[in-house]
Amino acid sequence: MKTDNRSPRMKAVFAGGLAALLASSAAFGHKTFLASREAIWPSGETVEIAMTSALEYPDIQFGLGQDRVAFISATVGGVAVDGLSYAESETALGIRFTPTSVGLGVLAVSTHPRSGEIPRESIDVYFEEIDADADVQAAFHALPGSPALMRSYSKLTKTIFCVATCEGGEEAVFTPMGQALEFVPVQNEARRFALYQDSETLAGHRVTIHTPDGRHFDALTDEIGRFTVSAELDGEVLLSAISIDLPETPDGNYHSDQATMTVRLD
Repeated sequence: MKTDNRSPRMKAVFAGGLAALLASSAAFGHKTFLASREAIWPSGETVEIAMTSALEYPDIQFGLGQDRVAFISATVGGVAVDGLSYAESETALGIRFTPTSVGLGVLAVSTHPRSGEIPRESIDVYFEEIDADADVQAAFHALPGSPALMRSYSKLTKTIFCVATCEGGEEAVFTPMGQALEFVPVQNEARRFALYQDSETLAGHRVTIHTPDGRHFDALTDEIGRFTVSAELDGEVLLSAISIDLPETPDGNYHSDQATMTVRLD
């Protein structure tokens, strides 16, 4: 289990909306996730999964460009998929591939970091969202002049699907992909998931579970970085978590990683 010895000035973590990630208050609340049209794809057919950003899950609203993709990995039945292609649109980045195997599949995508400024009128909202302590806020507001707050962010998303059957390829599904922040199902424990940061479990971290009908529920990872999705929820859900690193000095860069995963509970 990962132990974080940094002070509150160095790091704050929170989960939920993306208010802390975006410079425009009108854009607060966006989520980036992967959406698969089929839960079980027929063998031999092309799989297409949409990467989108939306105010509410499961809406498909805003597409990302292929140039945003920094890392991508797809496996089906434990076999790596080659020959991925992309189709850009206003609402989604379509990721296409034709697997040569069957079984459980996992697609993981990480984006290049983006950076920018949070304007003065949104800084206090940002600090509230990341639960920044009073010393952090006071240090920033003590800076001379009226500077904007510098921040950067990355999106790290995954989805689990099936080709022909949902058996085979378990090892790839239950193993971290090495993303900066990611969800991984716990093998042989239904509805149990672990949250990893740099391939080590992250304890005491808040995650949010979103349902297609607009509901959301908070959970907290336990001492070994795991949490359980309630048996009352069924079908597909979106898991979401955000980790934010505070800079060593108040005029530095505030970086956030947002992890999401779409998964069917049945």
